[in-house]
Amino acid sequence: MLDNDDDEFGDYAHEEILQALVARLLTGEDLDQLCDEADLPQLTHDDGTPVTITSARVYRDAGVMTLDRGVWLELSDGSVFGLTVTIARRPRDEVTLRRR
Repeated sequence: MLDNDDDEFGDYAHEEILQALVARLLTGEDLDQLCDEADLPQLTHDDGTPVTITSARVYRDAGVMTLDRGVWLELSDGSVFGLTVTIARRPRDEVTLRRR
């Protein structure tokens, strides 16, 4: 159930919210800062400059048998990665969406 009449997340709120959250988390800070915070090594180009996320696009799986959604990440080194939000189980009870 939504607190407002605007049903911007449709029937698949969990998937769409997680998809938006992943895209926001990965584009909110530079990739090297995220690696520092997670205590991971940084990806760098040959000249020592950090690899950056140049694009993060959300997608919905075109398959009719799945509700999967995800985020395509394009990095400055030319690589592309797809992160998929896979649905294994839906909530049993009604969930209310609200903004803070």
